[in-house]
Amino acid sequence: MNSFEDINECILENYPECSNPRLFYIIPYFCGQHPRCREPGEWALERAKLNVNENFLLVGILEELEDVLLLLERFLPHYFKGVLSIYKDPEHRKLGNMTVTVRKTVPSPEAVQILYQRMRYEYEFYHYVKEQFHLLKRKFGLKSQVSQPPLRPQFFIPSPLETEEPIGDEEQDDEKWLEDIYKR
Repeated sequence: MNSFEDINECILENYPECSNPRLFYIIPYFCGQHPRCREPGEWALERAKLNVNENFLLVGILEELEDVLLLLERFLPHYFKGVLSIYKDPEHRKLGNMTVTVRKTVPSPEAVQILYQRMRYEYEFYHYVKEQFHLLKRKFGLKSQVSQPPLRPQFFIPSPLETEEPIGDEEQDDEKWLEDIYKR
């Protein structure tokens, strides 16, 4: 696909740039080095979820970057003290606005549905990580301050599964929780 072809054509015509295995890359990162981590499927997905729970202090989502930064500042103040004010600094913002997408087009509903099918494990993993991130935010009293999400055809994408482990009513000391994380 050259840079001036339409995204819909790329997806609908099954060009290599818009089809597997290029669409399966987040799960292998979290899954690990086992050969089965490179094969799209339930095994790699479940192992990635397990690794997120057992081996990462925090996995955030880009749409809620400010909340990710707030949690990092709270969990690891030695490294992240003041990170949110740095992020919000106008000079930093200016750097982020130096790139733009040329001829940006919205994929057709048919193309979105095909992409969803090709990336179903990635979508499921994303929804899982997002759900875990929201649980962590609630646990530490962070209210979601997300701006209006970009318009996307929600009717094509099934809702994520409900969380198996609801947040308990018992209060747990923040320091104790962090100590438990570091003991892993």
